[in-house]
Amino acid sequence: MFKIIEKHIADRLERIMFIELKKDAYMIDSKFAILKSVPIPIHINELAKPIKEGKDANNISLASMARGMLRLIGLDSEFKYIKEYKTFLYAFDAKIVDYISYEGLKFAEEGELVDALIYFKALITLEEDNINGLYNYARICQDIGFKSEEEEKKKDFKREAVEALEIITEKYSSFSLAYYHLGFHYANQKLFKKAQLTWEKCLSLGIDEEKNGEILYQIEELTDQIQYEEGYTFILNNQPNLGIEKLVPLLEKYSNWWNLLFFIGLGYRQSGNVQEAINYLKKILTIKPTQVDTLNELGLCYAGMHDFKNAEKYFVKGLQFQENDAEILSNLGMTYMESGKFDLAREVLEKSIKINAEDEITNQCLKKLNLMECKK
Repeated sequence: MFKIIEKHIADRLERIMFIELKKDAYMIDSKFAILKSVPIPIHINELAKPIKEGKDANNISLASMARGMLRLIGLDSEFKYIKEYKTFLYAFDAKIVDYISYEGLKFAEEGELVDALIYFKALITLEEDNINGLYNYARICQDIGFKSEEEEKKKDFKREAVEALEIITEKYSSFSLAYYHLGFHYANQKLFKKAQLTWEKCLSLGIDEEKNGEILYQIEELTDQIQYEEGYTFILNNQPNLGIEKLVPLLEKYSNWWNLLFFIGLGYRQSGNVQEAINYLKKILTIKPTQVDTLNELGLCYAGMHDFKNAEKYFVKGLQFQENDAEILSNLGMTYMESGKFDLAREVLEKSIKINAEDEITNQCLKKLNLMECKK
């Protein structure tokens, strides 16, 4: 859990050095004896501090050791000696979790987000169900993700934030702030219905007036997107009439939204109204002439009407923009078969099968082609 972002902060490990205590080293309390059996991580600043102050460099405090362990735990959740470090930390300070939380919030307030992240990551490694740790870890991941200009880093930190927030909703289902933030993540992922339901849950639990108003505004803004999502979900689930009923009214406001036109066209094809499907799909080509999925759908529409000349035309055009599309190659091969162009059919079907050898439909087409050629 919570490992995906470790690669983005791994460079901080270079700032940690390890020391080892002598077996006969004096321990102020026997409960700290575990320190003699493991390498002890120390931040380089902690090592340099006594030297700068003219003190004995070998005189490292237990507090410095504790801070080093916390940093290492926050940076590498699978480090070999984490179990021993946990034992020491709780022996050193029974309220170590409160200390970590305080320091983490302090770093965050100072704008030191990576340091804050490391501390809260250490906290939830020590206590994985700690709601304070989970929530603040999620918030800091959000902030780092939103500020990052690197796409992979941005994506990873946002994923980590979502995971932490979702864990909160599972373990602390009445914590409304988790639903508040999750709603924005889902909306940004274009999971509009999920965002709506999440925000509605937040409202039912209660939240401050400002956030309440913000949620109501966001839900209103998402109304059309939610209707679109519901519509295309119906169509993808082979319920075209319900999908068309949801989608067609949106055309009044979004007549040039090609995705909307596409799913309406797909819905009409599924319902058997192929000519109406063609009408909508052709509108897309006036907006996006090179939209390959649309060209493929038009080919399927004409093939379904046994107009193989036009079917061939649109499949060939689609391949001009995406020449190694196994699905379109397979569709074109079937069209050639129906047109009696067996040589061309074999050529494109064999090309398709080289790209996707496991495609059952293409394999069946080749078997059918072999039989058709035998009967010539």
